[in-house]
Amino acid sequence: MAENDTVTVDTPAPPPWLAIVMRQPLSTVQTAIGILAGMLTIAGAFLSFSGFAAATPPHQGEISAIVQDVRSNKPLAQATVEIFTPQDAIVTTLNVEQDGHLSRRLKEGRYRLRVTHPGFLPEVRQIEVHAGQRSDLRISMGPRPPAPRVVKAVVVEEPGPVKKFFKEVFGQ
Repeated sequence: MAENDTVTVDTPAPPPWLAIVMRQPLSTVQTAIGILAGMLTIAGAFLSFSGFAAATPPHQGEISAIVQDVRSNKPLAQATVEIFTPQDAIVTTLNVEQDGHLSRRLKEGRYRLRVTHPGFLPEVRQIEVHAGQRSDLRISMGPRPPAPRVVKAVVVEEPGPVKKFFKEVFGQ
């Protein structure tokens, strides 16, 4: 190559939107970024106050339970769950969903659950709820024993020796 020869290298052209942004004065770009940041801040504040981004409060946890028949492992839909504090103060009474599941947010601490169902023996469980965590519980309920059969017995009293004597003597 000679000294006066020049080499041309084809560089790719920047995308059109970048070229437009690069031609703008710096104050215009700063204004656009500031407006966009402000809109995102307002949208984030609205989302957090509206409850759409519902996060578990830091002092609460969740219990998740499934209630089922001990014999068949089928869910028991008509079960009722009572939640008590360790001092036996009732917190709430809940009905189990059709699929046997139950879910409830509670303050951090220890609780006692009493589960009842018309055809089954009641069950009692202790559970500890930790902040920001879910405590899973499986409750298997046994059938209530059948009611005892009441048999009416007719008692026939045999006469004693004195009654036999008077019956023989007087014929009564």
